[in-house]
Parts: sequence; C-alpha cells; structure tokens
Amino acid sequence: MWKTITAIFLGKRARVEMALETENAALIIEQKIREAEAGHAAAKRGLAALIARSKAERKALDIVATRIADLTARTRAALDAGKEKLAADAAALLAELENEQAVRQRALTGAEEKSDRMRLAIEKTQRQFVNLQQGLITARSIEAERSAIRDVKGDIAANSAIREGEAVLNRLLASEDPIEEIEALEELEADMSGETIIDRLADAGFGEATKVRAEDILARFRNDTPDPAAA
Repeated sequence: MWKTITAIFLGKRARVEMALETENAALIIEQKIREAEAGHAAAKRGLAALIARSKAERKALDIVATRIADLTARTRAALDAGKEKLAADAAALLAELENEQAVRQRALTGAEEKSDRMRLAIEKTQRQFVNLQQGLITARSIEAERSAIRDVKGDIAANSAIREGEAVLNRLLASEDPIEEIEALEELEADMSGETIIDRLADAGFGEATKVRAEDILARFRNDTPDPAAA
C-alpha cells in the first residue's frame, strides 16, 4: 500500500514538474543560455591561457635550443684543445639544458594537445549554444501560440456563455403566461365543480343565473325607467 501511495505521489509530482517546465520553457532556456554563456566564456579563457602557455614554451624551447647549439660548439672546442676539466663542466651544463629541453618539449606537446581538444569542445559547444538560442526563439513562438490559444478559449467561453444566456431567454419567452395559467386553472376548477354547466343552463333559460351579469343590471335599469307616455 505504501509503495502504491509513494508511486502515485512521485508520479503526480513528476507530472506537475513537467507541466511547470513546459509552461515556463522559454524562461528556463533563457537561464540555461546565461549559464552556458558563462561556461563558454570560461572555456575560451582557458583555451587562451593554453595557447599563451604553448607560445611561451615554444619561445623557451627556441632559447634552450640556441644555448644548446652554442654550448655544444664550445664544448667540442674545449675537448679539441685538451681542456678536459672545462669540457666536463660544459658537458654537465649541456646535460641540464638537454633535460630542460625535453621537459619543455613534453609540456609544449601536452599544452598543444589540450588546446586542440579544448578547441574542438568549444566549437561543439558553440554549435550547441547557437542551437539553444534558436530553440529559445522556437520556445517563445510556441508560448505566444499557446497564449493566443488561451485567448481564443476565453472568446469561446464568452460565446458559450452568450449562447447559454440566449437559451435561458428563449425558454423564458416560450414559457406560458402566468395570468393565462391562472385563468386556465380557474376554468378547470369551475368545470370540475359544475359551475360552468349551471351557468350554461341559466343562459339557456333553465333556472336563474348563479352570478349577476352586466346584462342583468342593464335590464333592471331599463325596467326601472318610467314610461314617458304614462307621465
């Protein structure tokens, strides 16, 4: 049970993270570009340092080679002149110079190899950096499209609300008049109570009417009017 709950929690969290990342893709890419720019600048500074070091090693090697050539000639001359002790001292110095030459050559070779690898890495990073910048343009375009879609959805929601309001109005207009409904109800009650039949019988001359009508009042007034001839 606990494993299931944990899996559900992790799944929901991952889904939220993905949704948040997608919603803010352009913002995240912008930040990654800034980080990449900082790293790219540092790599280029490192490459520049290696190049400067290689140049310095090459110059030092040239100086050492010149000294070795000069000292070699002098040592040979001392030997030819029978100056064994002087030639031995010169040979010791020559050995140090040759050792230094070997060390500097290895350093130069290593620096150049590192420079070549770093240059390739920087070129690759530069291509990726350009792709990321182009991707940012795409991300901004997608976000603009989604924003437009959200606006359209808002318009659709407004249209839907209007249609629903119109439907309510149409139902109201189509509904029965409450006054007519009351009159119909009274007629129905009269029919059910028999009053309508009685009135119909009275109108036909069978019995007296149950209600005083305007015609009855007018007839009474006519009967009460004195005859002019009698006067």
